[in-house]
Amino acid sequence: MTTLISSYNYDLPDDSIASSPLDQRSDSKLLHYNLRESHYEDQKFSKLIDILNKGDLLIMNNTKVIPARIHLHKDSGGKIEILFNRRINQDLIEVIFSSSRRPIINSYLSIENQRIFKVLDISRKCLVLLKVSDDSIFSIFEKYGQTPLPKYIKRPPTDSDKNKYQTVYAEHNGSVAAPTAGLHFTKKMIKQILDAGVIIKYLTLHISYNTFKPILVDDYLEHDIGEEYLKIDKSIFSAIKVAKENGSRIISVGTTVARSLEFCSMNGIEDSYEGPVNIFIHPGHRFTSINCLITNFHLPKSSLLLLVCAFGGKKNIINAYKYAVKNNYRFYSYGDSMFLENI
Repeated sequence: MTTLISSYNYDLPDDSIASSPLDQRSDSKLLHYNLRESHYEDQKFSKLIDILNKGDLLIMNNTKVIPARIHLHKDSGGKIEILFNRRINQDLIEVIFSSSRRPIINSYLSIENQRIFKVLDISRKCLVLLKVSDDSIFSIFEKYGQTPLPKYIKRPPTDSDKNKYQTVYAEHNGSVAAPTAGLHFTKKMIKQILDAGVIIKYLTLHISYNTFKPILVDDYLEHDIGEEYLKIDKSIFSAIKVAKENGSRIISVGTTVARSLEFCSMNGIEDSYEGPVNIFIHPGHRFTSINCLITNFHLPKSSLLLLVCAFGGKKNIINAYKYAVKNNYRFYSYGDSMFLENI
């Protein structure tokens, strides 16, 4: 099996990339792919209720996207853009920065001549910043930040993105990207699903730049996947056990949930856990926690595509992507989705 990232490529016309969300979240398309039967079915996401059965277990990521991108000025007057990466404590954050020249340690970053952060450390593309404003860290981002739309969306963020680039069940601040498989759900859908006897559980995986940073090495095994923060309750493991005993489907809503559950499974975690997740899932991985995956269509040569290929098989997934292109599915964060069933 080749580990060359170049072999995980596919052709995608520019007009297949969704640059804006649909008016109604659940109007997106859903490609239902039964991997055991090698069968595709085109659906509307709002019809997911017709695919689900009583006793199925849906697991979702309730992280909340913050307006994570801020434009500031250095003491020199030069511009600098920062992207939230993680909170170290109540006063310290790590950010990714972009600037023509690196800031100086112990210098300040300001907005409208008001000092907001002090630069404590510089490491490659990251800064450690101390907040010097009276506002809390997340209040600063709410006040000055922009929705961190992916770079392939070639337009500035709008006020509507603050709502649309957020799941309806988002609860805990900390992500720089949405768990996009969850963007299709409405509150009405979630109520219908619960009323049908489907079980829904939530974990929190704060999505950082590590989730979508490009793979720049030829051999993807040399890629550094980095870490992200997970908080998961032991009740999820109990629900998974019951679902397995009953032969019910265990459905991960998104790759971040899949990664979190597989990390716990591989490390023997069966109790509540709070801490880092650093698992890199690629073809050859054997999934032990889930048997279904809801996921959007991901970028070529990305770690997310590798995870989906690990779940569904490289040939199956690449062929499904070709089918989706041919049938006018919308790709990437604001695009359509797949229900991959392997039970």
